[in-house]
Amino acid sequence: MSIRSLGYDSENLDPIICYFMRTVLQTQTFGVENLPVKNTLVEPYKSFLDAAMGIFLDGCAPELARLLLEAEHDAVLSRGPVSAETALGLRLIKEFTWHIRYDEDCYGYLLATENIWGNRAMEYASLTFYPNLPEEIKSKYRIQPLIEHIPEKMVRLDDY
Repeated sequence: MSIRSLGYDSENLDPIICYFMRTVLQTQTFGVENLPVKNTLVEPYKSFLDAAMGIFLDGCAPELARLLLEAEHDAVLSRGPVSAETALGLRLIKEFTWHIRYDEDCYGYLLATENIWGNRAMEYASLTFYPNLPEEIKSKYRIQPLIEHIPEKMVRLDDY
């Protein structure tokens, strides 16, 4: 059984996934200088993402960052019941923030979630994210074949 058949490929998660693809591209190009990128998410994602990016930008020790992210996550969940999709979106924000900030290879975790990307995330990845990745990352994660057949006029290299 695939992850998508369980209903976890929601188009509602795509804005979160695209946000973090943009964050990775901004970080690899400019460092944290232009962060956070514009947050257009809906609640409860918006306020949680703002808090998570504050923790990201504070650059605190990983142990403290983990505690703070978990506390913020728990606070959002304690406001009332949420759907599995909303809980997954909040978890993605928490985990993407953590892995992008503290993993030596921040690309691995993000790319490992591909099975839940919807059409919008797949399009953004194909036209902007993948083509902008460093060559060693394209090679390591076998991304080059995914972008070889995209017409050059469709690629949006500056869309981050």
